[in-house]
Amino acid sequence: SWMWKRGQGFDVVTYTGDDAVFKDIPHSLGTTPEMIWVKCRDDNGQWVVGHKGRNGGTNPWNYFSALNGNGADEDNIMFNDTPPTSTHFTVGTDNDVNDTDTYIAMLFSSVSGISKCGYYTGTAASNTITTGFQPRFVFIKRTDSTGSWMVHDTVRGFTAGDDPYLRFNSDAAQSNFGVGTVISTGFIVSTTD
Repeated sequence: SWMWKRGQGFDVVTYTGDDAVFKDIPHSLGTTPEMIWVKCRDDNGQWVVGHKGRNGGTNPWNYFSALNGNGADEDNIMFNDTPPTSTHFTVGTDNDVNDTDTYIAMLFSSVSGISKCGYYTGTAASNTITTGFQPRFVFIKRTDSTGSWMVHDTVRGFTAGDDPYLRFNSDAAQSNFGVGTVISTGFIVSTTD
């Protein structure tokens, strides 16, 4: 399992929706969230994910994708087309984020030397992704087309070989695939897949 401790770079917020046109939700992250996961606790629904890199970083909070799905970014008012601030984030009226139910939201931000919420454009060759530190957990999702939420970590292996990975949007056992390797300042995506 992977766990995040509430504090610098991570916050957990619970709230009750009101089905309003928009709803501002306070948080205690102390900085602007760069990625937000929201899940309804009372009803079926998808895990809604917002990220500062959606749509290539242009109006990113107009888009979302589902953590339990593999689809491309969708243009939707999940976050009411409103960027989060260092004190609040906003949700629209979609039932997955703001009905008369209770919700949990997980907020992430970059912390120098500890965590990095970023994005990159893939190429037909190797890509070096700089984080500023050597990561132990790497979470990647293709956003312009279908693609799984790929999870790689150094405990199970993340080297230049045939490494194990899991998919957040699947209950399948881990598979092996040589995606790349970790370096002291980030990681290298060495596959064109």
